[in-house]
Order: sequence, then structure tokens, then C-alpha cells
Amino acid sequence: MVRNIMLLLVALVPLARATTVPVTWSLAGQWQVHDANDSAFDGTTASTAGWRALKVPANWYSAGYDHQGALMYRHAFTLPAQPADTMATLVFDGVDYFADVTLNGQALTRHEGYFQRFAVDVTKSLRRHNKLAVKVDSPFEDPKKIWPLHKALMKGVLNQHDSRPGGAWSPEGQDANSGGIWAPVRLHLSRGATIDEIILRPDWRQGLDNPALQATIRYRALEGGSATLRLNAAPANFNGQRFQQEFPVTLEKTDGSARTLNVDLPMKAAKLWWPKGSGKPHLYRVRASLTDSQGLMDTAVTRTGLRKVEEQPENKGWLINGKRLFIKGTNYIGSPWLSTMTREKYRRDFRLVEEMNANAIRVHGHVAGRGLYEVADEMGLMIWQDVPLQWGYDNSAAFADNAVRQTREMVDQFGNSPAIIVWGGHNEPPWNSPWMEKRFPDWHKDLNRALTDKVADALATDNSRIVRRFSAVEEHYWAGWYFGTIRDLLGPAKTAIITEFGAQALPRLSTLKTIIPPEVRWPKTTAADDPGWTRWKYHNFQPFQTFKFAKIPRGDNLQQMIANTQAYQAELVATAAESYRRQRYQPVTALFHFMFVETWPSINWGVVDYLRKPKAGYYALQKAYQPLLPSIEPVTAQWQPGQPATVRLWAINDTWSACDQCQLKWQVKQDRRVLDKGETTLTIPADSGQKVQEVTVTPADKQDVEINYWIEDRHGKKVGENQLRVQPGVMKE
Repeated sequence: MVRNIMLLLVALVPLARATTVPVTWSLAGQWQVHDANDSAFDGTTASTAGWRALKVPANWYSAGYDHQGALMYRHAFTLPAQPADTMATLVFDGVDYFADVTLNGQALTRHEGYFQRFAVDVTKSLRRHNKLAVKVDSPFEDPKKIWPLHKALMKGVLNQHDSRPGGAWSPEGQDANSGGIWAPVRLHLSRGATIDEIILRPDWRQGLDNPALQATIRYRALEGGSATLRLNAAPANFNGQRFQQEFPVTLEKTDGSARTLNVDLPMKAAKLWWPKGSGKPHLYRVRASLTDSQGLMDTAVTRTGLRKVEEQPENKGWLINGKRLFIKGTNYIGSPWLSTMTREKYRRDFRLVEEMNANAIRVHGHVAGRGLYEVADEMGLMIWQDVPLQWGYDNSAAFADNAVRQTREMVDQFGNSPAIIVWGGHNEPPWNSPWMEKRFPDWHKDLNRALTDKVADALATDNSRIVRRFSAVEEHYWAGWYFGTIRDLLGPAKTAIITEFGAQALPRLSTLKTIIPPEVRWPKTTAADDPGWTRWKYHNFQPFQTFKFAKIPRGDNLQQMIANTQAYQAELVATAAESYRRQRYQPVTALFHFMFVETWPSINWGVVDYLRKPKAGYYALQKAYQPLLPSIEPVTAQWQPGQPATVRLWAINDTWSACDQCQLKWQVKQDRRVLDKGETTLTIPADSGQKVQEVTVTPADKQDVEINYWIEDRHGKKVGENQLRVQPGVMKE
């Protein structure tokens, strides 16, 4: 929720006179901080000795302070005297992870959770000269007792993940702590009542042409009494009709606990929000205002879009505003330190996502900064939003209840975003991950089952989205990297939704040189236990999977190693993406590659490196995700000189427009010899996939065979193209 008030800096000098409310001031700037891990340290009264300046908002690591555990923040500000009916609220948009808030020596609240906005009523504590203290604790979890299988913090990939500093399982896996006051802090003044939250959901009971907005207004009030709630929805990114209605309401005296008002705003013939490539992502700016007989009490603004999302039974696909759409996505983590990701950086990343021909991202295992959702709303990029639960957690009922509370806060606070079309639950919960038995002696088949179920039930309270109760290991197609071979990806899919597939690849040499120092850039052997790989492993590289499992040749130098790993990643992701697109709705409905970008100076599964330089895998996915795809299915496993080999040619159209009277053309060459060529004319229906031709050729020798296949529209313009190279006589698993 964004206040429709200019943000003003609270200076350390008195303002000339009392301000007109409602008004919001930013408390951004340099705060003072002090290590607070010593329980005897009282940061609210301690002298100024030993304190240092730290930027707010920022994760303390990204601001230059490598710290684990508790850190005390202090900040002073001055206000003029305010009328007796003024309400004062401190609003924290995100503090990682525990926050104990004290104002002028009075302890006010303790909050748990890194991604939520929370409001602190400071009406009775506010003075002319104010001293704010916030003890922030982002604990280091004991690896010998609870980390990583029994984690006690709901931080998802920010606390444990393969792509974090140190990796998922090493003793260094909690390095570079994400703690801090990482999102904006504001002081809000209002008169008599305060609006804390606007929660909006579309109502489709009267059809797509006659929607309504169901609005829940959370407020606090000094006194009970009659008031008027005005709700206004105005176009935010287009010219069009605005909708407004006033509702007589009765406010309750809240004594600090929020109450709710529920109203419906009819929006007949409102413009719908459409994903990129399917229409315009129309957005509405929604303002809620409370007034009484004396005038305006408070106002708040949010933004939303109207779109209907449905999951059809029997793998028939997902509907967006009544139209079926195949989901081509990628997993996304912008950074382990959320304060570093600005709207501009999200927009840069999402342009790359869209240029890769993907139409969705899975915000993997965490809730991101609010800028991500705002930019996705504007760009029409669909989101699968996970809860921040990754692998194993405390198995107690108390932790499950806490996770449910935080899940509900995620749904309430981020649910106005039309880009979010899926709520996703626990990622690879232990009870669904039998591979954990080999790693953890205290694993058991029911570990965290109740946690998963309770969180999923909380997600299901929002009926405006698809809910996936958990992300199952069965939906993670890691053939070619953790098990099996690339060719296994050509087999029938066993699930309708595929949320992970991929392989690692090194970044370009110029990027790699910023990650690995010269003295360890070329370990002596490819053995995973070679000490030369220690630094590489810290930066997430997996030598065992690379050299022993995927059998990628290292080559004679770094440049060859880079080329070999990138070629393997490109082949794997293209093979998988094309295979599962050929299986559209039989059974595949949604496809999410793992993963899009490397989140820090890392060597992992990203097809874009941390400096945002694409790898070969990016361009392979760009081709495999083409809206109109001429797909090549390699039927014959091993090509041999003098032996016939077969490929199948497919035409896949994920758009809502038919390719009328298109020309499908192909040519198979070896060296300069044409082994086969042909063409056919047909109309490729909208939202369709079909096998077009089976081509059998006999290679003459061991030189590469190149298969080119493309589609031209009725005017001769090339609208899709593909290529496959095969090496006869080379045994590939």
C-alpha cells in the first residue's frame, strides 16, 4: 500500500508548526548501529561510544557490515506538537528477521518475519524530541542442532539454498546474513483513525464484463462513531472510466488492535489485466478514504488489476480471463539481499525474461521486495509466488502456527498484485523428499507434513488464484544433472506441472575472473574432493555433477571449460523445454526452468550470470520458448554412419492467433551434402501442437549433421526457426 502523500524527510530540527494530517515522513538515512549479541547490552540507554553509521533501508551485509545475530539500531527525530486526536504510526516495510521496537524508552512491539509490512502505534509514546531504537535479530542457526533440517526461521532461500554464499549444506551455508532494516521506514500521522491495509480481490459472480472489487479495509480508531468510507478506482496506466462509491460505516474504538470494514465496489465494463503478449496489463489505482463530520481522517492508496485465473481439471490447462494459456516460465531469485534490488533492476531482469520468450517467473522459495510485484504488474509478467519455506523446519505445532500467520500476511499484503496467478506452498518438504534420509539420520517420512498442510490451507483461503499446496520432488525434472541422462527428458512427463529442470554452466571468462582468484582458477584434477575446488564450491559450483555425472569434459583451459559447460546446459534446457512443449496438455500445462539469473558472484544454474550477461543456455531457451515453435524431436538415440536415423518435426503455437496458410520448411545437411529437404503448407491453429513430418536420413560419415527447420507466414516472413546438430558415431547418453 502506497500513501498518496509526498514523503518528507524528518529533520533533527523542530518543524515550524504542526502539520496538516494525514501526512507521511520517511525515516530513511544514516542510523546508528551497535552489536547487540551481548544480552547485557542495553542499546536504548547505552552511550554513543562504539556505535557506527549504517544506511537504512539496507540489509546490513550489502551496506558493508558482515554481521550475524542481533544489531541495535538508533535514530532520533523531532516533531512539532500535534492535536490531541492525532494518531501516530511507525510503518516498517520489512525487517529481517526479529524486530523489537522501542520509542523514547517505551517497549512497543516485537515482530517476527522478514517480508511483511507491520505498523506500530506510537500515539502515546510520541514526543517533540524522539529517540527510536530497534533491536534487529537475524540469528545464526546452530548447524549442530537445528540447521538445516530443523530451521526455526521462515526465510526460505535467504537462509538455506544451493545458490547462497557457501551453498546449501556446507558449514558456511549461512554466510552473508540477510538481516537488517532492509525496506523503508515511515512515520504516518492521521486524525482519529488510521488505515493500515487495503486488501482487494476481484468478484466475478456477474461475469467478466461486470466485475466488482471486494475490499477489506483494516483500520484503527481512537474512538468509535459514524464515518464515511470512500473507495475510488482510477486507471493507473491507461485512459478510461473511474469507479467510485461512498459507504456509511461505523468505526469501533480499537485500542491498538485493527478492525475491518468490508465493502464491494462495482466496476461494470472495467478493463481487464492481461499477460504480456495476450493484451494490455490494465491497472487501477485504488484509494480508500475515511471521513467524519470534521473532514478527512486518513487516506491510503494501493494498486490492482482485474483478471480471472482458473485451473481446469484433467490437465486441460490454465485459463486467464477465460482463455487458455500455456505457461513457459523460469525460477527467479533477484538477490539474497533484497534491499539491493530496485524497481529499475527488476525491470532490467524482466526485460531479459520476456526477451527469452518466457511469460512467467516462479519467485523461488521467498517473498521479494515490493518493487518486483509492482514491475511485474506493469509489464504483464505472470508470477508463481512461493511461501518462504525451503526443505526442513522445526516440526512443532508452534512453528506451524507461526508459519500460517506469516503465510496469511503474505496473501493479504501481496495479494493485490494481479501478476501473482499462483500461490505455491512448501518447496520440497522433508516428508516428500526421501533423498534426505541419506543426509540426515533424524529424517522421517512424516517430517513437516502438518506444517505443509496447514500452510497450504492458509493459501487456499484466497480463491482468486491457483493454489499449489507444495512443490513436489516429482515436479522437479533433474534428469541429466542429479540423475539419469539428457535423453530421459524426451520421455513422457509424469506431472502436468514441471517447476524445475536445468544444469549448471560457467559464466563467460570476464565474469568468472571476478569470482575465482587466479591462484585457484585451474584445479589439478576434476575430482570433486580436489582441494582446488574449495573456493569454487563456496561459489556454488558442483564438480561432481559436472565432471562425473554429466561427464562434461573440462578441456585444456578455462575457455574450453566454459564453452563445454555452456554447451551442455544449452542442450539440456532446450531438449527439456521442447519435449514438454510437445506434450502440451498431454499432460504438461506449466513449465518452469531452474533458474534464470545467478544471484551473487556464483557459478550455478542461471542462464544469465550475476552481471546479467546471458549464457548459451539463455539463447537456447529463447529459441525453445518461441511462441510459434518449429520443434525437432530426435527419435533415433544414436546416429551412426551408414545407418538410417529419424527425427520428427512438430509445429507448436502457443498464441491465440492461427498461423494461416504457413509454409513449414526443412533441410538436413551433412558437410555440404543435402540429405533431405522439404516443405508443406498448413494452417497452425491457435493454442495448438501437432506432429508435421517424420524425416529419415542416412548420414554418410562422422561429420556433424545439421537439421534446419523453419516456419514462414503466408507473406514469406520467417516467424519461427530451429536447428539441431547431431554427431554420428558419438555415444551420447
